[in-house]
Amino acid sequence: MDDLKILVVDDEIANLQKLRRTFVDKHPVLAAESGREALELIRANQGIAVIIADQRMPDMTGVELLRQTLPLLPDAVRIILTGYTDADVLMEAINTCKVYRYMVKPWDPPDLQMTVESGIEAHRLAIENAQFRKELIRRERLARELEIASEIQRCILPAGCPQVEGYEIAVEYHPAREMGGDLYDFDHDGAAGTLQVVIGDVSGKSIPAALYGAVFSGKLGMLFAESLSPGELLARANSSLILRYPVNNYIAVACVRLEPESGSCVLANSGMPYPFLVRAGEVTRLPAAGVPLGLLAESSYDEMPFRMEKGDLLVLASDGVTDATDPGGRMYEEDRFVEAIRRHTGEGVASLAKELFQDISRFTANGKVQDDITILALSRSA
Repeated sequence: MDDLKILVVDDEIANLQKLRRTFVDKHPVLAAESGREALELIRANQGIAVIIADQRMPDMTGVELLRQTLPLLPDAVRIILTGYTDADVLMEAINTCKVYRYMVKPWDPPDLQMTVESGIEAHRLAIENAQFRKELIRRERLARELEIASEIQRCILPAGCPQVEGYEIAVEYHPAREMGGDLYDFDHDGAAGTLQVVIGDVSGKSIPAALYGAVFSGKLGMLFAESLSPGELLARANSSLILRYPVNNYIAVACVRLEPESGSCVLANSGMPYPFLVRAGEVTRLPAAGVPLGLLAESSYDEMPFRMEKGDLLVLASDGVTDATDPGGRMYEEDRFVEAIRRHTGEGVASLAKELFQDISRFTANGKVQDDITILALSRSA
């Protein structure tokens, strides 16, 4: 704002020259001999911060000129030069034309110079405050939009875990930002005697990841209805994402299909951390692997069968768990997570999932979550 201009307006040439000399070494000066000429200069020039106008001019008064400049330069500093006999007019100008100060002729150049400099500082503050208000409004609007988007995402995620006889299910879901890229879902078909469990992690964070996750969730609902095996479900989802959404995002997904009555399970995985099966206190990794969805066309996904016996526990988690870091930069890592699972295995799944997350929070010294964290626990009690 160092090139702020001063516009001086006076129909007397001598006064105009005196005004020019007062400021010419400090600021660019524009000069007009009439109100109409001044308005033309305002429309043709940017950066006019100060208007100094004589009150008594033949074509229009200084007050009328300043009034017409209000919509053109709302934040400009307005100074009016007048004689003692114009006091009533000056009060009107101050009240209706945002006049910063009036000065009586003949004016003192140093006094006018000080007045202008203080006015320019007020002008700077007014501009900064206006920009701050705009930024504040923008941020408030963005915060509200994020809040609404977060509410929508919560509606996309399951409202609760399905009730399956002989089993308990619990989820701990903690996004790193207002919106998360992790997701989970269930499909419990009591008539068919199946339960499908899905946990996923979209690349990236916040709104882009959440939107891509919402797209996948919509596809997932349709695929559940087709009673596909986990490997088929992932392959179909992959083809759909590549065909319709050729973007740089991808999504890692683990899918488990369970027959609750027998405990028979099938696992397929497309890039998620390996799930853990806990039996009699022993924690076993289920090493099913696959390419994340949305990367390679025609990807196929191997299926890994296993069985859940009475007392078994299945734990699935996103990589936000093992990637969590403490204040010193150390990662939580898989071994620490396995040990936490082993410590809390005897608890109900809701308590276990909560304690697992609390263990991560203690490790990070309750610091800000750097990546979305989702922990899904499923246990068989009968």
